[in-house]
Amino acid sequence: MQQETAHPQDIGPARPFGWGIVGTGVIARQFAADLRHVPGARIGAVCSRSEKAAQDFMAATGAAGFHSTLAALLADRDIDAVYLATPNMLHASQALETLRAGKPVLVEKPLATSSGDAARIADLAGTSRCFAMEALWTRFLPAVRAVRDMLAAGAIGEITRIEAELSYRKQETQGDRFFDPAQGGGSALDLGVYPLSLAVHLLGIPEKFSGRWWATGSGVDRRCRFELSFAGATAELSCGFDHDGSNIFAIFGDRGAIRIEAPFLKAQRITLFERGMSGLPFIGARGPTSGLAGKLLSRLPLPGRKASHFRFPGNGLQFEAVAVMEAVRAGAAQSSVMPLRESIAVLEVIETVLGQPAERD
Repeated sequence: MQQETAHPQDIGPARPFGWGIVGTGVIARQFAADLRHVPGARIGAVCSRSEKAAQDFMAATGAAGFHSTLAALLADRDIDAVYLATPNMLHASQALETLRAGKPVLVEKPLATSSGDAARIADLAGTSRCFAMEALWTRFLPAVRAVRDMLAAGAIGEITRIEAELSYRKQETQGDRFFDPAQGGGSALDLGVYPLSLAVHLLGIPEKFSGRWWATGSGVDRRCRFELSFAGATAELSCGFDHDGSNIFAIFGDRGAIRIEAPFLKAQRITLFERGMSGLPFIGARGPTSGLAGKLLSRLPLPGRKASHFRFPGNGLQFEAVAVMEAVRAGAAQSSVMPLRESIAVLEVIETVLGQPAERD
């Protein structure tokens, strides 16, 4: 197995790059922890309505200060970019407020809870020439960059199909943000954005799409299936809170296949299948990837199989942070790896599917 250790590159100027982090939850702490692996990055301040939560966050992460309001954070001249790690329903309004203040913004996924709000963010970023990006961190991981390079080199020929699933069992409880419509809950906005965004990243904006969804007791989606059509290729994607899935992202070509191993959203292992192996059922997300049969098949020393392991410290959020810092210092308004039009396209797919009546079991 090929193994590589990846580290973000030093991006240069002597003055540290000051991050402002809005929110003190799990993802905010993971992002703050991963900034330790980014040369030249510092946490200038954290924003929280709770002084105790902010003080605890500062003690755990080394953040230099705190603000109790977003307006105060945006007035802080030591903040070079803002990371929004707040509940989904706040993303759009906070992103727009940040852009109006002239601060570059990285918005935790989803960029917004509607494509209309996402388009407003894109419009303001464009007119103000101020950077904005959805924090779909998977796109920036070394393994995904390697997959893009392999595809560009023709490792599996022309892409014909993508299969992917991202599902984790969650127990529905009252008030839980994952199941609360008022907080932008549902499996599509929490999990579905990952396979959808990665498919769009590799194949472009789909020409046609459709899908189905199943409701929770609160009315949000507990499971979704998406079918996307591109020029010469299709994608079958799913997400859900009702079971633990294969969590594999499989790319089929006319001369082989690439499988981003589970959990693909953290993408550390990829397997290349060459010489006409793409038809074998266990390669894809829907094949027997669990149970005795799946385990035996996955261990077979088949000809044409090449595995690579991409190791990195931390959670992997440092790579998107590096991309933002480079773009901001270059004066860019968007990322070429995570353009806003693709964030909008993913939300349009989700809206269209969820706009249909829910399926019945």
